[in-house]
Amino acid sequence: MAVLAATLVRTFLIQIYYIPSSSMEPTLQIDDRVLVLKNTFIETDISSGDVVVFYSPQTVFKDDYIEEFVESIQIWKLTNNDTYLNTALIKRVVASSGDEVIIKESGEVYVNGNRFTVLNINEGRYFKEQTYIVPTNEIFVLGDNRVNSQDSRYIGTIPNKNIVGKAIYVVFPFDNFKNIDD
Repeated sequence: MAVLAATLVRTFLIQIYYIPSSSMEPTLQIDDRVLVLKNTFIETDISSGDVVVFYSPQTVFKDDYIEEFVESIQIWKLTNNDTYLNTALIKRVVASSGDEVIIKESGEVYVNGNRFTVLNINEGRYFKEQTYIVPTNEIFVLGDNRVNSQDSRYIGTIPNKNIVGKAIYVVFPFDNFKNIDD
């Protein structure tokens, strides 16, 4: 019963994900474990500034719920290597449906004309200035380590159906425990 209960909780409510890359530094470090509140039954309020776990827009979803359930109990590893299309990714939400995102050469990001800032991150430099319009029911995400992140600038916007959930805490290593929203 305990194993079944733990599997159900992990499948539908919360799950811990491993961070293998530097794409979200300094917010998340390599080898951190983050607790994610899943978007399965509880509709989490995903908004600009939140850190979310999602599947690449190229991920092919199956309608077979049993296969999906079996896959969901595996230990997922977050990656930025888009050759692993069915692997979860983690980034910060910058904009949602209908928003205009402008990324300047200086690395500054503007959403609907307002500067989008995250404290203590290196925005990078020497980007090609680009403008994006976020389609309906999709989000635009960026890594906090913008120079070393494969994010919406490269993989495109993320359909809402691909969002696994919102990362809320770093839970391991214990000396790095923190609320991600802080």
